[in-house]
Amino acid sequence: MTRKLFPALAILAALVTVLSAARPARATVMVELALEDMIRDADAIVRGVVQSSVVRMDLRTGQLEPWTYSRVQTSAWLKSTPRAPQASTVDIEELGGVWNGGGSWIDGTPRYRANEEVVVLLKRDREGHLRTLGMVQGKFVVRRGVPGVPTALVRDLSSVGFAHWVDGQMTIGQLRGDPAMAFDGFAALVQQLAGYAGGE
Repeated sequence: MTRKLFPALAILAALVTVLSAARPARATVMVELALEDMIRDADAIVRGVVQSSVVRMDLRTGQLEPWTYSRVQTSAWLKSTPRAPQASTVDIEELGGVWNGGGSWIDGTPRYRANEEVVVLLKRDREGHLRTLGMVQGKFVVRRGVPGVPTALVRDLSSVGFAHWVDGQMTIGQLRGDPAMAFDGFAALVQQLAGYAGGE
């Protein structure tokens, strides 16, 4: 759902926002993406710490729109491509944000917070800007384990519903929790699939 805090902004990503009849609240509804497909499709997969996240009003489509700019200090590149070569920082741009009491936000857009450690799957859009692949599906928060407990990756998918088809009928529901994933296992999967897909 688009939360309107600023005069009507026409916002449609590659996903459709609808009203779920099964739930009283609105939510952004998307198709659940397979992690393996996301890894293959990503232009970059990085681990790092968010340095900053700010909102600016930009004139990109003939009208002012809020955009959120987040900078991540990279500590590891799990995948890079010519479209996203390795660098010490990456800048992620997402449509929407709260700005001086106004703005607009699409439920399902990932939020980046300063000093948060993340693993992010990134894709360049048609204008050449890096965006989070699959919206919230492409952002993981790093949870460092205590001694003897492996570092884990977790996602927050509470702001979205997922469409499923059974016997030709579409149903919409939220995942009942997204299980944490061991970072080492994720990194090994990226290495396996990125190599297969021709990534670096």
